[in-house]
Order: sequence, then structure tokens, then C-alpha cells
Amino acid sequence: MRVVLLLLAIVWGSASAEQLSFLYYREQGKAIFQELLDEFSAQSQHQVSLYQITSESLKPALIKSVLQGTAADVAFAPSDIIGIAEQAKLSAVPREFIEANTPDTLLLTATIDEQLHGIPILQGNHLMLFYNRSLVEKPANSWQELLEQKKHLDEQGIATIGWNYSEMYWFAGFYNTFGGRMTRGKQVTLDEPPMEDALNFYKSLAKRSLVSAECTYDCGYKDFIEGKVAYAINGEWAVADFEHHLGDDLGIALIPNIGNSAFKPLSSSLVLVFPDKSLSSNKAAALKELSEFLQSEKVQKRLYQEARFLPVNAELINQIKQQSNPNQAAMLAQLEQAVPMSAEAAQASAWLGLRKGFELFSKGVLDAAKAREYMQQFAERDYRQTQKQ
Repeated sequence: MRVVLLLLAIVWGSASAEQLSFLYYREQGKAIFQELLDEFSAQSQHQVSLYQITSESLKPALIKSVLQGTAADVAFAPSDIIGIAEQAKLSAVPREFIEANTPDTLLLTATIDEQLHGIPILQGNHLMLFYNRSLVEKPANSWQELLEQKKHLDEQGIATIGWNYSEMYWFAGFYNTFGGRMTRGKQVTLDEPPMEDALNFYKSLAKRSLVSAECTYDCGYKDFIEGKVAYAINGEWAVADFEHHLGDDLGIALIPNIGNSAFKPLSSSLVLVFPDKSLSSNKAAALKELSEFLQSEKVQKRLYQEARFLPVNAELINQIKQQSNPNQAAMLAQLEQAVPMSAEAAQASAWLGLRKGFELFSKGVLDAAKAREYMQQFAERDYRQTQKQ
């Protein structure tokens, strides 16, 4: 009888096992996620296959895959992906899928029209200031201090600071700090006086050769690791790599104030979303199991310990705060100053308008006043078009 029951259990177990496709958008952290998904596959009998994609390709690829009927069962993505909930046919997420220790404030980053469309797994995704302790005695608190330190660094043949200058995720923090917001609710809000201040200040940093306008991501990553640049503005996603390469020479601080205003980078949660209504498919139970696994305290703790990714579990965050070293404390302090990114569809249009206007401003085609006006018009036109689709 026992043998019969065992055979039945095996048959029933294999019948309920699912093949799940998992789309992963980050350049960093793939190894730890692959390990975790392999563990889940081993313990659950569901087989999860990880596919990596670049952040730039994520949104168009999701929409295209849904149209072609080839969408992944689940995608790990920044929370502003929720803005394409309709085009990507993202499943609504039942509240019972959410682990109890996830703060409601994080759920708002994955909510449109009071409907939850994502499960927060990590938080942060925010920029901060990194510095090389072997090159910097005391980190600068202001941009003026950075300019003063530049003279000494120039003498050593070391660049002062690097970041992805033309990437709008970096520029958006300057707009926030001057008092602007890319969106307010469903409204694009780029055509505001703080945009002029941010554009002119940003350009002045390049004009004074504090940062190169030609900087790409490598300026604040590869060059920083190699000691060619003393400071870098980069994201929480780079912490583990920097720790590995620089060891005790790595310092983390707040991005310098602008005048009396604390710097306000963007932040977001990183969520699981379910394209092409996969939570309504026969894989729903398996996807729920996977989401519970990734929200579990054990997994959340590993993501922080092994990759320095910030968990959404509020109890774990409190533990990290209580046990934090100066670098970890700075990372969390910068997060507290950050502006959560909207999940509304207007956010995606705002990015497009911001980028187009910034390019024309940088080339000298438009001044700051005309650039902000152009940004707004471009973004609003794109938003209207997306709402018609």
C-alpha cells in the first residue's frame, strides 16, 4: 500500500510541476538570482529558466512578446514597468500574494488606479556617492567642495568624479533637488522653473570640467574600480562589485547638497510582474510559490548579504540599520532622501520628453527655457498616443 501511495504522490507531483520562464533585467546580480531559482526548482519540482535582458530593451520586449504570444511567465523589473500594465497585459496581483512585512509605501510603487500589478522583492535602486578612501581624505558635502578637491586630484592625474552624464536617471536627481518632479499623479510636470535651474547647473558642472559631458557608465564604474576617478555617482546595484574590487578603500556618502538642499535621487522598488495575464493561467499556483520563496526572510537576507540588494522586508531593514557600518548607513540615509518613482504611464512618457529636450539643450539648439517647454510638449504628445492604444 505504501508503494502505491508513493507512486501516486510522484505522479501527482509531476503532474503539477510547471516550466516557468523568468525574465531578469539587471546587469548585476544575475548569479545570485540564478542560484536562488535553481534552489527553488530543486525544492519545488517546478523548473525555472532565467533569461537576461538589458534594462533598455525591457519594455519594448515585454510588449512585443505579449503581442506574439511568447511572453515570459514572470519578469523581475523596476516598478515603473507597471506603467505599461495595459500593453503588457500585466496580471493584477492579489493582496494575499504579498508578504506581511512589506510596507504599504512600497506597494504604492507598484500600484495604478488602486490596483496592484507587481510584487516588491527589493527596494532602493537609488544613486549615491562612492569614493576611493586612498584618494579622498574626507568626502565632499557640497559641489563647491568637490571643485576645491579637483585641484589636488588634477595634480595627481586623477579625474574627480564620474557618472553616466547623459543618462536621464542621473539628471532626474538634480531636477528633484531643485524642487521639480517628473510627474505628479497622471500629469507630466517637466515644464517648471526648477527644470531651468537643473539644466543650467548640470551643464555648469561639465563646463567647469568637474565631470565630462562625454562620460558613459564606465566613468562611474570601470574607471572608479581602476582608480582613475576618485568619486563616482552610481546605484545601489553596484555596491557589491565595488566592495569586491576596492575592499576597505571603498567609501559611501550622500551625494553633495546643492546649496542648502539635500540631494534627492530617484528610487523604486524592484518587482515581479506577470505578463500576458499569467496569474490567470494554469501556472498561477507555481508562480505564487515562486513569489513566496523570493519574499521569504531567508532569501531576502541572502540577497542583501551576497549582493547588497536592499530587501523589502521591514524587519530585515531595521536589523540592517541597527547593525550597519558607515557605508551601509550612508546607503540607507540616501534612500531616505530619495523620491519614489511613479508607476503611472505618464512616467514613461516623461522619460522620453526629458531625454529629447536634454539632447537639444546639450547641443545648444535650445536654451533651458525652451528645452523645458519642448520636454513637456513631447512627453504629453507621447502620453496621449499611448492612452489611445
